[in-house]
Amino acid sequence: ISDPGGKLVEMLLNEFGDELSIISIPGPSAVISALSVSGFPADKFTFLGFPPHKKGRQTFFSHLDNLEGTIVFYESKHRIEKALESLQKTCPNRHIMVARELTKMHEHTYRGLPKAVTEKLKADSLNGEFVVVLAPKNYVR
Repeated sequence: ISDPGGKLVEMLLNEFGDELSIISIPGPSAVISALSVSGFPADKFTFLGFPPHKKGRQTFFSHLDNLEGTIVFYESKHRIEKALESLQKTCPNRHIMVARELTKMHEHTYRGLPKAVTEKLKADSLNGEFVVVLAPKNYVR
């Protein structure tokens, strides 16, 4: 899911055919790993990949609060702070979890409302790969 590994699998299947044995390992996708530790309902979710870099970015964030269920998207270290600022404006009361460096040595999760998560993340590190999970609209903890 929005992972370059899918392109590799496609290339291998094109070269070696459908008889090639490709085996899944637990947690091959950061989406599923993040959902599994988010604590938010994961029976239905919307995965949005990476937000646009420039054109369409504001529209991307303004539409998030229209989606009812759990939402997951990726963000880079270069844009995570701006993404969280956008969430503060568009979904200030929606609980989120930001996972940094999933399955790696410096893995960390940040939980709370967008403003609190932004402050925690700024105090820690903006380095790494990020998965942002938004709780369903009417989620109560």
